[in-house]
Amino acid sequence: MKRTHLCLCLGMGLAATFLSVSQSNAQIFKKLKDKVSDKIEGKVDKILDGDSSKKSDAGKNTDKVDQAANTIGLEGPYNFIQGKDSVYFDGFATEKVGDMASHWKTHGSGSIGTSDQFAGKWLFLNEFTSYKLKSDVPLPENFTLEFDIVTMSKDEAKDLESLSFGFAHNNAISSYIGDAYNEGAITHTEIHYWNKEIINSSSDNKKYNTIEYPLEEYAIGKMHVSITVKGLHMQVYLDKHKVLDTDMFARTPEKKYFYISTSTDMDNGARIGVGNFKIAGL
Repeated sequence: MKRTHLCLCLGMGLAATFLSVSQSNAQIFKKLKDKVSDKIEGKVDKILDGDSSKKSDAGKNTDKVDQAANTIGLEGPYNFIQGKDSVYFDGFATEKVGDMASHWKTHGSGSIGTSDQFAGKWLFLNEFTSYKLKSDVPLPENFTLEFDIVTMSKDEAKDLESLSFGFAHNNAISSYIGDAYNEGAITHTEIHYWNKEIINSSSDNKKYNTIEYPLEEYAIGKMHVSITVKGLHMQVYLDKHKVLDTDMFARTPEKKYFYISTSTDMDNGARIGVGNFKIAGL
């Protein structure tokens, strides 16, 4: 048991007095909490009461969520509810490392791989490349879609440049989908690591919006994406923080096919992988 000495200096000429306190670390922090403001107390609570087992993979995702809550400025609960009618699930568990994912297609290439930082298998994406599911069956009118993004950069998150995803009118993948206005795209949500912002756009109703997001925290990280589509309406959550909640489609029913695109460039050996896809009807 460590002994903590508290030195009280009462002024010139007074002798120093040493007090020994034998307590557990939790008790010491409890005393400190009683002396600080509620705001600081809340931060200490995170240290005392936080369950480290909840910090995923690199151990920093909880910190990222906390940072995002303070930075994004959006309020409200995480209202995402996963659909119950399973349409598609793929964690790439049976895929061969080095091969392209068997249920996905691209105009370029990609490969299944593993990472020391993140458990499981991931589809690692090439820069300036788009990807779609091979199935030509359109998504349901109402559905949820979830997946994880793992990012690995040697220096800074901005080396990742950007990753985008959205929905298109058709399932062709003959060339790069760079926005909501080419190759039959309808919606486009861009995670712009370089500019630290999320960009949403729709060619159906000409909507365009941006929101700041602390993406510098994802130099090496894992982000969970949750999407809900109900008729014309679309919601997008990134790590439980809502970044889109508005009508993005012009008519219903409307054929929708999911796509993912990388930026035109990734620097310093940066890598982006995706996995754990879940699509379910509502």
